[in-house]
Amino acid sequence: MSKKQKTNIIIELILIFIITLLFNIIHNEITHDEIWNYGFSYNIAKGLVPYKDFNMIVPPFSPIISAVFMIIFGKNIIIYYVFNSLICTLLFYNIKKTVPKAYYIIYMVMLYFGLTAPNYNLICLLLTYIIINLEKEEKKDYLIGILLGLLFITKQSIGICLCLPTLLIKDKKKIIKRIIGFIIVNTILLIYLLYNNSLFEFIDYCFLGMIDFGKKNTYNHPVFTIVVIANIINLIKEYIIHKDITILYMIAIYSMTYPIFDVYHVGIPSMITLGYFLNKLKLNKKIISCSFLLFIISITVYNIYEYNNNVFTYPNNTNSYKYRRINNNVVTGINLFSEYLNENKQNTFIIDSYAYLIKINTNIPISKFDLLNDGNMGKNGQYKIINAFNNICQKNKCTFLLNKELITSAKYTQQNKEILQYIVNNYTEDGNILGLTIYKNK
Repeated sequence: MSKKQKTNIIIELILIFIITLLFNIIHNEITHDEIWNYGFSYNIAKGLVPYKDFNMIVPPFSPIISAVFMIIFGKNIIIYYVFNSLICTLLFYNIKKTVPKAYYIIYMVMLYFGLTAPNYNLICLLLTYIIINLEKEEKKDYLIGILLGLLFITKQSIGICLCLPTLLIKDKKKIIKRIIGFIIVNTILLIYLLYNNSLFEFIDYCFLGMIDFGKKNTYNHPVFTIVVIANIINLIKEYIIHKDITILYMIAIYSMTYPIFDVYHVGIPSMITLGYFLNKLKLNKKIISCSFLLFIISITVYNIYEYNNNVFTYPNNTNSYKYRRINNNVVTGINLFSEYLNENKQNTFIIDSYAYLIKINTNIPISKFDLLNDGNMGKNGQYKIINAFNNICQKNKCTFLLNKELITSAKYTQQNKEILQYIVNNYTEDGNILGLTIYKNK
C-alpha cells in the first residue's frame, strides 16, 4: 500500500468518525437504550459495582471499557459518544475490509436507521466482523478464541451462538486453541466478579433473569420477523453451496434479534447479510460515494429545518445532556423532574424509562430501583423489589412517580406491571407531573 493510499484511508476514517459523532449527538433522537447504556458506563466510572449497586442484564465488558475511557477523558455524555464513534469507525474499517464493493451502502443504512447509536450490540457486531476477517487468515485460532470470549462477556447469548461454528471445525487442535482463548477471557471475568463479590448477582441478572426477559419482552413485528427468516434461509443455502464458516457466523449473530424483532435488533445483524449479498453485485463505487455524500447533506439540511422550527434547541439547557440533541418537550420534563428530585431526594423512586436520564442529570446515584423493566431484575425480581419497597417504606416516607395508565394499556412496554400495580394499590395518589402520577405512603 502506497503512502498516498494510507493517507486517504486515514482521512476517510477521520471523516467517518466526525460524521458518526454528529449523527449520534445532533441528527438522531436519544433512545432509552442509549440512556441506559450510558448510565451503566457512567455508574462504573463513578465507582459503582455492576450487579451489586445497580442491575444490568449483560456481562460487563462493554460498559467497563467505555467507563475507563470516561474516567480518562470525562464522564459527560459527549465523551461517551466520542468513544462510541471510535467503535463505529473501527466497525466501518472492518466493513470495508469485508465488503470492499458496498461498504458505503452498509454504513449509510446504519446511519439512517440509527444503528450506530451507543449499544453493546455494536461491539458484538465489530467483534463478529473481526472474526470473519480473521477466519481468512491462518494461525489466528488463539486470537479468535479470545474474541469469542469477548463476545460472550459483551452479550452472553450472542457469544454462545457465535461459538457454535467453531465446533464444526474438523481440526481438533484449532478447536482447543480457541477454547483456551475463550477460557482466558472468562477467567478474567470470574476474577473480577469474585473480587467485587458479585458472582451470584451476575448469574441472577445475566442468566436466571433472562428467562423472565424472554417470556415478558417478546415483540414480533411481522415485517422484521419475515426479514430474519428470509435472510437465514438464504444464508443456509449459501452455506450448503460454499461450506464457508463465515456464513455460519452471519447466521449465528441473528440470535441478537430474540426476543425483540424490531428495526434495531434485526437491523444490526442484517448489515452483515446485506453486505455479503451486495458484494456479489457489480456496483459503481463513484455513484455509491456520491450517494453517500448526498445522503449526509440531505440529513443535515433536514435538521437545520427542524432547528429553525423549534423542534429542538442546540445546545439545550440540561446539565448532563447539554450537547445532545433532545426534543424541547423532553428537555422541559428533565428539568422539571430534576427540580422535584432536588426538593425530594429522600426515598423518591421514579418508576419510568427516563429514570436514568433524570437521576444522572440531577447527579443522584443510580440504584437497583431505577430500571424496573421485565427481565432486568433477576429471576422473579419484581417480588424482591416489592419486598424492598415494603421494608423501606414501613419506616420512612416514600414517594413514587409512575405512569399508572401502563397497567391497563395494551401497548407494548418493558416496565413491570406488577410493581406498578403494587404501588397503586398500597400508596396514596398525590398529584402528578407531566403525565406521571405521584404516590406517597400515608
